[in-house]
This record gives sequence, structure tokens and C-alpha cells, in this order.
Amino acid sequence: MATVALPLRRNALSGSALATGLAFGVVGLVLSWFGAAWDVSWHRALGRETFWSPPHLFLYGGVICWGLASLVATVTAMAGRPARSAELRVGPLHAELGLALVGLGALAVIGSAPFDELWHRTFGRDVDIWSPPHLTAVVGTAIAFVGWATAFAPGVFPIGERLRRSLRVLMLGNLIGVFVFGMNFYYFMTVTREALVYPLLVTATAPIALALGVVFVRGRWAATAVAGAYTVFAIVTYAVLDEAGWRPPAFPPLVLAGALALDLLRARGGRWAHPVALGAAFSLAFVAAETLRVGFIAPPAAPVVSGPGVDPRLSGLFFQYYAQTVARPWLSLWPAAAAVLGIPLAATSWRFGRAVGAVLADDGHAEAFAHT
Repeated sequence: MATVALPLRRNALSGSALATGLAFGVVGLVLSWFGAAWDVSWHRALGRETFWSPPHLFLYGGVICWGLASLVATVTAMAGRPARSAELRVGPLHAELGLALVGLGALAVIGSAPFDELWHRTFGRDVDIWSPPHLTAVVGTAIAFVGWATAFAPGVFPIGERLRRSLRVLMLGNLIGVFVFGMNFYYFMTVTREALVYPLLVTATAPIALALGVVFVRGRWAATAVAGAYTVFAIVTYAVLDEAGWRPPAFPPLVLAGALALDLLRARGGRWAHPVALGAAFSLAFVAAETLRVGFIAPPAAPVVSGPGVDPRLSGLFFQYYAQTVARPWLSLWPAAAAVLGIPLAATSWRFGRAVGAVLADDGHAEAFAHT
């Protein structure tokens, strides 16, 4: 009896610890996503306030949940919990690779908070997402979501296969959201989405998440599922903020159109599945869909940047972007240029995503553990 009790107790410890990490992860996902979107709306309506503003509490509360998930995994692994996937070891510290990446990403985001405060004290309030502290937080968040997708290998968490794959789709969909969030004015205003740089930024980033989806989720429609998860999550956030009276960010980019074209071509196999061909499918479909929507179906409303707390520099930056939009309209040859130039960018980002996925995917290890 004694020889049986010890493995059961260790398995119970393993399952309980990882179930706790899973709960922290899902709660953190919702809190951080909504907090980030609300924070942008807050700044547009009220300007920048203290670090303790409600959106910041949501955002950093979610990130703290990620950190706690990684901490639980690290502490229990050091206490003898058997790892259920490849591990990342740094000295005496070790945990499942995916959950370790979540912890590193959370540390980067949390570390960006005092960095941001110091930046503001030194240079004044900024009105731009592209500041070093903000970009540190964006990169940290991206690492965390890739970590979560890695952590949901078969057998790691005590959940069913369908839920496991769905959570991977959800995390990678939110990775697209991180990329779009980092696109500055292209994220929160449709009227500033000009027809060259904006589509090139999307083609240079979104296929990374789609390629990770093909590696981690697999299946014919893996890329479409990831893009669909991003779109649904973004629209729900849009609706909640709009209903609450806040200015929501712009309608999400139609990454879904590019992902669908990519999956259709990928299913044909052979030379059609070459990265350049897939990059062309994504770029052409995405730019065509955005041109149709922005140029014909839902042209952006007249530019408005106002409110009691709006920084004059924000208005100035906005009109710089707006001037670029006027100079590069959608009903012109600019989208055609973006579609062509976006092909090598999409192909490269697709290759990069596949390479990262090949390094991080540990499904075989986890499946072997699940059967022991």
C-alpha cells in the first residue's frame, strides 16, 4: 500500500497545482484584456491619471494572476511535483516551459509599471503607445500569451481535449490582440488607418499567431479559429465599452479574411502551402477585405479628438496620423501597393511563427507523461 500511496499523492499535488494555475490564467486573461482596452478609452476621455486608475487595476490584476500561476508551478515543481512537459531551468528554479514563459512575461509587464512612472516623471506625460515602457509591456504580454499556448500541451492540465485546444486558440487569438494593441493610433481609431503602413504592420505580425495556431492547435481551420477568437473577443470588448458609454477602440482588423484564405490554400498542400504562397493569400485577402470595409461598407466617421482631459499633444499626434490617412486613401492604388509589399512580410512572419512553434511545442512529451 505504501508504494501506491506516494504516486497518488504526487499526482494529486500535480493536478491541484496545475488546476490552480489554470484558474489564475483564465481570470488573468479576461482582466488584462478588458483592462487594456478600457485604459485606452479612459485616456481618450479623461487623460492620464494615477497608476491606481480602475483600468490599471484590471490590467495589472490580470498580469498578477499570470505571475501567480507561474509561481505556483515553480514552487510545486521545486517541491517535487513531476513536470508534465519540457522544463525551463534557471539555477534552482524550474517549471514547465510554458508556465515559465508566462512568469517571465508577467515580470516584464509588472517591471514596466515603475519604468513607466519614472519615464513620466522624467519626460512628462506621454500620449503615444510607442514609448519604451509601453513597448516593454507589449512584448511581455506577447511572451505570456505564447507561454500559455505552450503550457496547454496535452496532459499538462487536468482538462478535456476540446477545452485544451479551445484555450490554445483563445490565447493565440489574444496574441493577435496584443499585436494590434501595439499599433498605436491604428488600434483605437479607424479614421487613422491609412492604406499603406497599417496593413503592412498587420501582415508583419498577425501571421505569427496564425502559424503558432497551426503548430499548437493543428487541423484544417486552425488559423481561422485563432483569427476568429481574436475577432469575437475584440467585438465583445467593443460592445461592452460602447454600452457603458466609453469610446471603444476601432473595429478589429479583418485578420479573419486573411486567415481563411490562408487555410484554404494550406489545405491544398504541395507548392500551395509554401510560405510565400500563404503570405500572398493572407496579404491579398486581408487588404481586399479592409479596402471593402473601410472604403465602401463602413467609412470612418469624421475625426473627433476632444474631452476635458485630452492632452493637446494627443490632438496633434492624431492629426499627424489623419494627414497620412488623407494622403494614402483606401480608394486608390495604395492598397494595391500594400498588398504586394505585404506578401514577403506575411511570409516571413509565418515562417517565424512556425519556427517558434516547432521549438516550443512539446505535445509528444506531455502525451507520454499522460500515459504513465
